[in-house]
Formats: sequence, C-alpha cells, structure tokens
Amino acid sequence: MKNKFLKLALYCQRFGFVHGIKLLSKIYFAKKNEIVTIQIPDYHHPVFLRAKSSDEYIFQQIFINQEYEFTIHKTPDTIIDAGANIGFAAVYFAHKYPNAKIICLEPEPSNFILLRKNISNYPNIIPIQKGLWDKSTHLQIIDNGLDNWGFTVQECTSDVTGAIEATSLPDIMKQFSIYQLSIVKMDIEGSEKEVLMAPDVHDWLAKCDTLVIELHDRMKEGTSKTLFETLSPYKISMDLKGENLIFRLPRS
Repeated sequence: MKNKFLKLALYCQRFGFVHGIKLLSKIYFAKKNEIVTIQIPDYHHPVFLRAKSSDEYIFQQIFINQEYEFTIHKTPDTIIDAGANIGFAAVYFAHKYPNAKIICLEPEPSNFILLRKNISNYPNIIPIQKGLWDKSTHLQIIDNGLDNWGFTVQECTSDVTGAIEATSLPDIMKQFSIYQLSIVKMDIEGSEKEVLMAPDVHDWLAKCDTLVIELHDRMKEGTSKTLFETLSPYKISMDLKGENLIFRLPRS
C-alpha cells in the first residue's frame, strides 16, 4: 500500500494532481499486458505501454524520475540508444532534441514491435532490430525470467533457432556515415562488457561526447572493472542519475 501511495505522489508531482491520477488509474485498471495509451503533458504524441509489466517501471524512470535529464555542452547531432526496449528513452530524447538523429537498437521481438509503435510519429528516430555487441554477428536471447527488460544474450551461429542479428558501434557509424557521437546511451543487460572489451572500442569512444551507461555486474561479473579500465585514457567527468552513470569525454 505504501508503494501505491508513493507512486501516486510521484505521478501527481510530475503531471499535476488531476492528470497524474488519470494516468495512473488508466494503467492500474488495465489488464496485464493490455496496451495502454498515455498522453504525456507537453508531448505532441502519446506513448504506449503494456500494463502491469516492466514497461510501467521504465515509464516511471524516464518520464517521471527523468533519469535521462542531464546537462550537455552542446545540442546533440547524433544519439545512439542501445537497449532501446520499447522506445521511451528515444521519445524522450526526440522531444528534447528534435533535430538530433536517434538510432535505436533493440533485439527482443515483442519490445521492437512496441518500439515501432512508440516512435512512429518521430521521423528522426531510426529503429534497428539488432543487439549491440563487439562485432557484427548473431546472438541468442536468454530469458532470465525478469520480464521483457531483463533478458541477456550470448553469441551464437546464424542457424540457431531464434538467432538475432547484432552489430557494433563502429559498424553503425560506417552504415550511417556518422563521424561524431553526441550521446551513446547503453542499457544492454551485461552486453556492455563485450562492447567495451572490443579491440576497436576506441574507434567510437574517441568520437563520443557523452556516454550514458547502466552497469549489470549482477548479470556479468567484471563489467564495472572493464568500463573504468576502458575509460582510463580519457579525462572524464562523471555524474550519477538514477541507475545511469553519465560520462563526459572531452575531445582534445
């Protein structure tokens, strides 16, 4: 009961008393996995989520707690959203930076379907149904029983049932002719370790202004150690916002 009142208080604080109650009630009275349409104040287009699923928590992280609200030194040109889930972070960035090109990567099929629905009114968001890895290959989704946000992946061959495509950040930069990365947001359930251990990791890190990353040592031991070792050559500044570490990497 305490958590319900806390959630109600958060919704009302963020959206106003009447609209906050209206939004929360709409989600609360929906059936499990029913697609709920949410109109966020000041946003031109609604977003969609699956009721009584991990989508609700992600909605709260992004649109209520505003975990991707951070200061950057200049207006971004290109944003990579790796681990885009159902597209909430991409929509948040598109609303805040309407002129930025936003490339979303999400491998899980049901998430990707809803991602496409959420970004359908944003021509500057490009969806890619692939996972992020240290190279272009194939991955197998491993269900950890943590709903649609808690799966992990492992490398596999293309003939494995359910195999999905994966790509690397250098390959994305080549594909879209990207020369500088304004923001790289990475929430990929432990796969950040492989990405950060790639032989060509500095090909993109040296061209990145801001790295926003959620670490998952509980899923893959040594992830934090890998991150800080990889960033050691850079004169970074770091902030913490919610579950995200925010690194600014000034280029010389």
